[in-house]
Amino acid sequence: MTRYVLATPDEGFAQRATEHLDDGEVSQVPDQVLLMSADHAVDAIAEQAGDHPAVVAIGPQMPEEAALRMAEAFDERRPDISVVLVTTPHDQLTAQAMRAGVRDVLGPDVEGEELGKTLARAAEVARRRRGHTGDERPSGRVLVVSSSKGGSGKTTVATNLATTLAERRPDGVCLIDLDVQFGDVATCLQLMPEASLGDALSPSRLDPTSLKVLLTHHRSGLYVLAAPPSPAAGEEITPELVQQVVRLLAQEFGHVVIDTSPGLSELTLAAIEESSDLIFVVGMDVPSVHGFRKTLHALDAIGMTHQARHVVLNRADARVALAPEDVARTIGMDVHVRMPSSRDVPLALNQGLPLSEANPRSPAAKAIGELAERFVAQPAERRSGGLLSRMKGS
Repeated sequence: MTRYVLATPDEGFAQRATEHLDDGEVSQVPDQVLLMSADHAVDAIAEQAGDHPAVVAIGPQMPEEAALRMAEAFDERRPDISVVLVTTPHDQLTAQAMRAGVRDVLGPDVEGEELGKTLARAAEVARRRRGHTGDERPSGRVLVVSSSKGGSGKTTVATNLATTLAERRPDGVCLIDLDVQFGDVATCLQLMPEASLGDALSPSRLDPTSLKVLLTHHRSGLYVLAAPPSPAAGEEITPELVQQVVRLLAQEFGHVVIDTSPGLSELTLAAIEESSDLIFVVGMDVPSVHGFRKTLHALDAIGMTHQARHVVLNRADARVALAPEDVARTIGMDVHVRMPSSRDVPLALNQGLPLSEANPRSPAAKAIGELAERFVAQPAERRSGGLLSRMKGS
């Protein structure tokens, strides 16, 4: 059962929330807990609600500063719980709330139906944060690789990250090519897929068995779901299909890596909604950096804040009157991985080889290994006896 916790002294709000949540258990935090320090309040609220509260709604009638401190504490101590802030919204508050990890901001007079829908959506996000689907089956990490513009090296990073993860966790990684019009993941890996994401449109009911025949195996141990063979075929792919495919594959693989088209298309946003991690590939040029800033602002504005964010700076050693420190200062985030310029990258690409195979000692291969370690350290648990075991037995 979904647990909702209301951190507010407002009895009327609690009653309105209870009336409009069809499925779930609602509890209100005692007044004395609201007077605790933020860290102690988080521990007390989590203990009161049991092991897995999904959503905490903070406010109304909570001082704005105290509400934001509590939200930050939840983000740091219990990131698996979605926080909804209920207070009078204004531009500055919204930005502060998103930085504090708040899922949504609602006005105190929000209609009951909208309140119920918002809290239910936040509960679904909390389930994905814990790596579970609605039926509580273990789910893998979903890593979306994104860039604001083409030519950034996004596909190079996605394919090499996926093969490196596959080598370190055999049979536990799937790569989806979500650039449905011009994706070239299969070309980069010298694969000749017999099926693609477009074929997922055919079954009347998509399930792990029907997905089995759509995957192409790579010698690294990686499984690839290729992009449709033509731009016209890609136009049939819908956001709903993308989310269904990602959920099914995340139930079967420890890691699902998704290469996307440049920018924020509807399909990319659908994948991001299902993701646990966002990997941004940024180039050493002003348009790429500014485009990345716009991407961050757009994601914050629509509430896509529950994913862990990782920044890969490509060609980080390029002497172009722009230093990595300048990039970090401009985007307001640390650069997590610096990938140097290297002739090994186009050489490996033209040979259809992963960097780890073409030249594992190259600085570029080491940078990809550093990126992979961010996800290998705490791999998600996979369900046994699922799609992978059936594929190995076929």
